[in-house]
Amino acid sequence: MKLYVPFLATLILIAGLQINAQAQQDSTAFDSKFGASLNYTGVSLIESAVIELQFKYTMKRHAISLGPHIAYHDLFGGQSDWERYGVSLTYEYFPIRSNRLFSPFLFYDLDYAYSKSRREVTVPTSDGIGTYAAAREVTMNGLSHHFGIGTRCNFYKGLFLHLSAGAGPATYGNSVYLRPLHSSESDVRELESPFANYQTVFTFRIGLAYQIGLSKLKKGNPQNCCD
Repeated sequence: MKLYVPFLATLILIAGLQINAQAQQDSTAFDSKFGASLNYTGVSLIESAVIELQFKYTMKRHAISLGPHIAYHDLFGGQSDWERYGVSLTYEYFPIRSNRLFSPFLFYDLDYAYSKSRREVTVPTSDGIGTYAAAREVTMNGLSHHFGIGTRCNFYKGLFLHLSAGAGPATYGNSVYLRPLHSSESDVRELESPFANYQTVFTFRIGLAYQIGLSKLKKGNPQNCCD
């Protein structure tokens, strides 16, 4: 029995060293990386999903991404927006050293959204006796703050799959412009700041990111730059 104790202790030590070496190699903190991420993101502030192209930089346990919304997909019917733009700034923090198959993170996302819709409406005249037709344009400017959790996996060298969800506060303002079509009535403008209204918002994001390890790239070893 005494002979088995050193043998088992040796096996445990070897296994521990191998696990530690693998953890060091696969850690999210082992190298700084730079790349791009293409995401499909649901944003409840504008009741739409957006496709984002973000430029991403990862350093140790931290990652930051910035990029525009390049396309929109309505989550609900009846949307009449004819102009929509936006940009997202995302910060991620990896609290634990984890392997490539499961790297959980916390995130904060600042999202700016601009939308403009136009439709023809019937409104009362200024004297309240009749009505007239007008073109109604509504411009929305909004800022949303999302806090949440997510995970990513490095399934092929520098190619990452990530998934996250969160919620937080948002402010927005709707500015309305009424322009009479066939009437002598004056134009009507109602302006709001982006902080005029408040609501709680939700978001989810799934995407692919490709990042290059900067240290290995600088050493002139491109074949292993993305491990």
